[in-house]
Amino acid sequence: MKKIYINGPYDVEIREVPVPVPGPGEILIKTEYSGISSGTEMMLYCGTFPNFKIKKWPQWKEYPVCPGYELIGTVVAIGETVQDEQDLHQLGSLQPKSTTLTKSASDFKVGDRVMCLGEHGEYACLPAEFVSKIPDGVSSEDATLAALGTTAMHALRRAAMEIGDTLVIIGAGILGNLILQQAKICGASRVIVVDKDNNRLEIAKKCGADLTLNPDEVDLVQEIMKYNGILADVVIEASGARGTEQTAMDLVRDRGKVVIDGWHTASVNFEFGDFYFKELTVIASRAGGPEAGIPYAYVRWSCDQTRDYCLDLLAQGKISGEHIKQSVFKAEDIKNAYDMIAARDPELGMQALLKWE
Repeated sequence: MKKIYINGPYDVEIREVPVPVPGPGEILIKTEYSGISSGTEMMLYCGTFPNFKIKKWPQWKEYPVCPGYELIGTVVAIGETVQDEQDLHQLGSLQPKSTTLTKSASDFKVGDRVMCLGEHGEYACLPAEFVSKIPDGVSSEDATLAALGTTAMHALRRAAMEIGDTLVIIGAGILGNLILQQAKICGASRVIVVDKDNNRLEIAKKCGADLTLNPDEVDLVQEIMKYNGILADVVIEASGARGTEQTAMDLVRDRGKVVIDGWHTASVNFEFGDFYFKELTVIASRAGGPEAGIPYAYVRWSCDQTRDYCLDLLAQGKISGEHIKQSVFKAEDIKNAYDMIAARDPELGMQALLKWE
């Protein structure tokens, strides 16, 4: 099978490797599409991922790396089911005991269309908890949105946004637009989107933004005060662009919340006085949330549960990729795709996909 490797900065290749054999509890998937992360993968491709130097975090300490984070395909083989010895009955009392909501290999069958968190390759072999069935009526292209949709939903949960809140989203890329669509479901009364790209702001309007602002053209604080009467209750930074952490603090009200959802390759800096005098809560939001397998009495929304719910919302039409332009490349054109993303080529869509069939 073909699989993509990044060997060093600006050095990407497709290697021939053996097709994996699913072990107990694992599922083998034949890939149709895999999505490119314009954030994480560009850090790996351009060599700007900080962990290559500091080697502090468990993932990606050195080259080569196998990139990828979202994959659509069909189940072609299933490993044997792992016997679960857990008691699946809650106690009929106030004891803090509950089961976990996890999948097993027996929940799938050959031929199922699935979405999973997989690396770029012709096949992916993963534990069942990393895999979700795609509901009928959801296209393969739209199903790719469930990965970042999970990241968006986790950020909103981290924000603990209340009904009627005003939300500002910094960054109108695919993540920002998915946060926007889900914020409406969460009960935000007003959603304001900030970006320097007017084309992306037009897309945000189509996705339901109540107000869009370009910081190169207007005074953001004045415009938000004029529109909303007060500054934002919550600001979610979804771009990872340098300086946006300070912008977020400028746009949030006293005792409001700032959620950092975009990855920043440089150190995050802000005026301590803004943080201090406003008594702000600054929150990190890490990808799709807690891992699968934690008892739901303690963590209701693990990443697998959130991913399944995102697919349900896509099936219901409550979130949509209708206005999110996708650029599709053949898998062998991966270097061209990476170079276009790194150069911010205006011909590129908001999401880049590799087609493997």
